[in-house]
Amino acid sequence: MFKKGLLFIMVLVTTFVLVSCGSSNVYEYILDDSYEGFITLGTSADYAPYEWPMSVDGKQTIVGIDIEIAKEVAKALKKNLKVINKGFDFLLDDLQNGKVDFVLAGMTPNEDRAKVVDFSKVYYEAIQVILIKESNLDKFTSIESLDVATVKIGAQLGSIQQELAEEFTKSQKQFIQAVPDLVLRLNDGQIDAVILEKPVADGYLANTKGLAIANIAIGDPDGGSAVAVQKGNAELLAVVNRVIDELIESGKMDQIVNEMILKNEN
Repeated sequence: MFKKGLLFIMVLVTTFVLVSCGSSNVYEYILDDSYEGFITLGTSADYAPYEWPMSVDGKQTIVGIDIEIAKEVAKALKKNLKVINKGFDFLLDDLQNGKVDFVLAGMTPNEDRAKVVDFSKVYYEAIQVILIKESNLDKFTSIESLDVATVKIGAQLGSIQQELAEEFTKSQKQFIQAVPDLVLRLNDGQIDAVILEKPVADGYLANTKGLAIANIAIGDPDGGSAVAVQKGNAELLAVVNRVIDELIESGKMDQIVNEMILKNEN
């Protein structure tokens, strides 16, 4: 989907002012002082490089691939951006109930989700992988080696990764909201494997010693991530799809993805 072999990473420069809203879960990005009003994004900021918390100029904010895409959507609408950070499994309910205008959270469209919301084109495709301890590389070499009663497999609650984990019929499963908690449990030996998208797993490999990606194929490599909007909101969906097309065709999507992967790994 994306152009390969970038010789260098162009650093995106997005000027904005972060305004505190009196809640640790709500952030406002002033993209242009001339814009009136906000468009509201729902996300779950525990999924680097898609979205994660970071201190910028001494202020806590949320950064990531999805945040940069959301800014481009907001600018196309001549709106500033408000971001509401919640648990992943609450996001589509908030969208249905009108608490947010759109959702970007590394979310893969599937049949059940498409019954309640509308999805954009896929903006990023990433394969699913299984994160394990490096010491277990020789032990976990196949789906069958993981699908035993003594093995514990973890995934984010409400995610595509949870659906993949549920395909293991014999192993024990743990589903929780926060991906960092899953990786912590893996590192502490409370679980044996965590299913993640590869860019997310790569970030943990760069920052946590003793972890590895199992040499096991899992999931649909063409699933990808898409933007969710309220069912029937054709006007917003058309803008989102146009922004995605422009980002991909201009090469800016590559820049966003590579910059955020690099930022997370550092």
